[in-house]
Amino acid sequence: MTIKQTCFHKIALLLTAISLLSACGSSSSSSSIPTSIPATEVAYYAHNLVFRNSTTLSVGYNGYGQLGLITVLNTDDFGNRSVPVYITGNLLFSGFATGGNHSLAFFNNSTVRSWGNNRLGQLGLGSTNTLTHSSVPVKVDGLILVKLLAAGGDHSLALKGDDTLWAWGSNERRQLGVTAAAPSGYSKTPVRVGAGVPGFSGISSIAAGGRFSLARASGSVYAWGENIKGQIGKPLTFASYSIPWRVGVNETQPLTGVVGIAAGGATAYAIASDKTLWAWGNSNTGQLGNGSKIATYVPVKVQKSTGGDLTGVVHVAAGIQHALARLDSGEVWAWGYNSLGQLGSGLLTDSAVAVKVVLTPAATDIRAFGSSSMARAGGVWYVWGDNSYGQLGTGTTGKILLPEKMSGL
Repeated sequence: MTIKQTCFHKIALLLTAISLLSACGSSSSSSSIPTSIPATEVAYYAHNLVFRNSTTLSVGYNGYGQLGLITVLNTDDFGNRSVPVYITGNLLFSGFATGGNHSLAFFNNSTVRSWGNNRLGQLGLGSTNTLTHSSVPVKVDGLILVKLLAAGGDHSLALKGDDTLWAWGSNERRQLGVTAAAPSGYSKTPVRVGAGVPGFSGISSIAAGGRFSLARASGSVYAWGENIKGQIGKPLTFASYSIPWRVGVNETQPLTGVVGIAAGGATAYAIASDKTLWAWGNSNTGQLGNGSKIATYVPVKVQKSTGGDLTGVVHVAAGIQHALARLDSGEVWAWGYNSLGQLGSGLLTDSAVAVKVVLTPAATDIRAFGSSSMARAGGVWYVWGDNSYGQLGTGTTGKILLPEKMSGL
């Protein structure tokens, strides 16, 4: 799962239920609520970024400035949006990622900008910065020549062209991949991930979950950070782990031949070379897709509702408690939590096996964030699931049970 042209929108772990906070939404393109940065965290993964002719647009929840907007008087604009709008400066980014309440993007010249919440240093502005947030894209400290980005709940990852991986933000669960705890439990400056770890090279994909991280290196999956539900593929006796760990199909055999990865709130996914899909970690709402709601640190194959393994998988995307898979046929399948319609089945019941999304055109791309889902088909983004803050960009708010077109793209 890479983040170029369209990035991975990695999803977080425990959040305050967005569906209970829909009063902050708006049925119009703008909202006067909130008008200032909240004193405490109130929502995660309720904002969205999209491209229009290489220019970046934003939509959804904006309580921390994560939409990247300022008013004509050059003051912070914290209003939510339900129709995609241009971020400040109409910047031509080549890739982006959205985290819990922050955003990341990089230019064609490979410098990185960030905006939104910065209480745990997730904007990477350096040890001297005092910002609690930024409503405009600001340059990440000392980070150049970046080719991939990923954003987790409160941390960020960047892969440089020299094959080194860097992380910043919260390190409460060792999700930064450094052997020593970062000062005060977080780092405002990018730090090197997994330096000296055998085999941790040839990195081609990265993913950031709620409080854990993944990298695909030389066909294997490496994981680090929180492990309460086995999401880094290590026995559950390890609550967290700072050194990138090579995930295995059992105690002695590594999971190899991996061609794609994704990270959910506390669940991880890997596409094998035979186009089957493996999952491990939390499954309280069936997000492992193997018919069980029992967590496991040992990878299991995702199953489909019609029986057998889900096959032909070429792309996987993960929300906080649900996941999507795009098949080589263009079909999209979904499983896990569904109380907000994020499975696109027209129902509101969870599914512990993959069900086919009701989408007629063949999909060419998929994305998932929070409890929301997207699929690109015929040059159009179709969206479904949680839209409490207008994050699906339809001009309305509330649940969307079946795919419908995003506005203005």
